[in-house]
Amino acid sequence: MTTIATTPRYEDIAVGLELPVLTKQPREIDLFLFSAVTWDTHRTHWDIPYATEKENLPGGLVHGHLQGAYLGQLLTDWLGPEGRLVRLGYQNRAMAIQGDQLDCKARVTERREEDGRGLVVLQVWVEKPSGEVTTTGEATVELPKRDA
Repeated sequence: MTTIATTPRYEDIAVGLELPVLTKQPREIDLFLFSAVTWDTHRTHWDIPYATEKENLPGGLVHGHLQGAYLGQLLTDWLGPEGRLVRLGYQNRAMAIQGDQLDCKARVTERREEDGRGLVVLQVWVEKPSGEVTTTGEATVELPKRDA
């Protein structure tokens, strides 16, 4: 997914709107690099033989925070240059393994004006093609208004 050139306007957003899906398929190198940059030394993420042989996992475990970062990317790609991510909260609910297809999704659940700002609340989640949800949460974004 590429960043859109324009930012959606608050007035154009309706409750129920679904954002375009961002699909990720983390590879072994992605898990290694994310572990390195976050100083996550847990071997289940970056040492695949350890994860499979000692922990009996089917592969390297995708970091919960990496899935959160994917949700952040979904939102900021959609927001464009004038929008702002105000808040993102999420909880990991199920395992994701390297190579899994992870579809990052969001749906508008609320719009409100606050101190002249156009705020939009979205339900966000990461889902496998089987329908299993690995991560779920909520985000608040600020969108510019037409009259501003």
